Amino acid sequence: MSFLENIYSRFESKSLAFLANNNWQLRIVAIATLAMLLSFFNNQSPLHDFRNFYDDVIVKKGEYFLYNVTKDRSQNLTEHRVYEEPASNNRVFRLTLPVLVKIFHIRHVSVFVYGLQLILGILLYFLLTRFLFQILNDKLATMLAVIALACIYFGTSFFVEYAGYGDFYTFFFLFLSIYFRNPLLVFGAMFTATWCDERAVVAGSLVFAYWWIAEKIKEDKPISFVPNKQMLAIIAAEIGYISLRYYLMTYQGMEGTYKKGEFTEQLFASLPSFGFKFIWILEGFWLIMLLAFLILYIKKDYLKLLIVFGGTIAMIVSGFTTFDSTRSGSFVFPMIFLGLIAVKTKLNEKEIRVLLLLVALLCFLHPLANKTHGVGYFLM
Repeated sequence: MSFLENIYSRFESKSLAFLANNNWQLRIVAIATLAMLLSFFNNQSPLHDFRNFYDDVIVKKGEYFLYNVTKDRSQNLTEHRVYEEPASNNRVFRLTLPVLVKIFHIRHVSVFVYGLQLILGILLYFLLTRFLFQILNDKLATMLAVIALACIYFGTSFFVEYAGYGDFYTFFFLFLSIYFRNPLLVFGAMFTATWCDERAVVAGSLVFAYWWIAEKIKEDKPISFVPNKQMLAIIAAEIGYISLRYYLMTYQGMEGTYKKGEFTEQLFASLPSFGFKFIWILEGFWLIMLLAFLILYIKKDYLKLLIVFGGTIAMIVSGFTTFDSTRSGSFVFPMIFLGLIAVKTKLNEKEIRVLLLLVALLCFLHPLANKTHGVGYFLM
């Protein structure tokens, strides 16, 4: 047995012993949370403004940054308002959190929204554990996949996004629209996500793709063009969002805040560094996606390949049209699940474990690139 094989064998045996417990799912949640916290060792910039959050919320008893907008919007949900802070003005139709604050008459919005976010983040890890185990059917592979997800922006946002953008809530409800099978719950989760962030409308196409081809990839069957109940629920949620938004714009005077040419300008500004922006969104999960593309190509599942490859690239490139490309591109996460399903069809248990160990290590070691404060550059 070689040196590396010996190290892997010891890791595998100890990990399996760790997971040989009735509470193995909770143990995965705990180890994923710890890995997420430790992953900031090589870029502490995302934690840089926690002190400002503490000062504004705990010391001054006020609200921090965009939580001010959430609190203000909760006072009048349909009134169009203009703010001095540019990041505040694109939140006109992001009404899920203001509605929540209004319903429960929340006074300390920052504490409530961020506190709830921390609780739901741990719940997300637990649901991810259950969901990924259904795909991988292996405790160790599941643990490694959850750890990897916990170390990219999708999995860290519940902790590190404390400025009030609401990214985690959008990710959470989008995931629920995949996790749930009941069409009414799928509709409710998707509809709620669209009012967290309009980017969820675009990401909804990836959720639609998941419900369309996930089982077909798993069972190696041809794609059916007859929509299932979950697909119809996604379509209904998006039509509902677009219709209600049209009503608010037409009859309530609410307006979009995007400037003409804004997306094109950001896209061309992103192109000189597009390689970075591709890599740092999925980090180690590129190994999964590239292998999934290859597997579908070799199997001549060209339509499935077009959906998975096209959905992945289109979502990441759409992130180039915004300043915060890491946050926007991270809406690609439903494609990761399709990638894992595709890989599972060809790799045996040991191969998947080794691959996911490498993916988890890369995600852990790769600096989270949603924010940096290095001298001479500022990467998003």
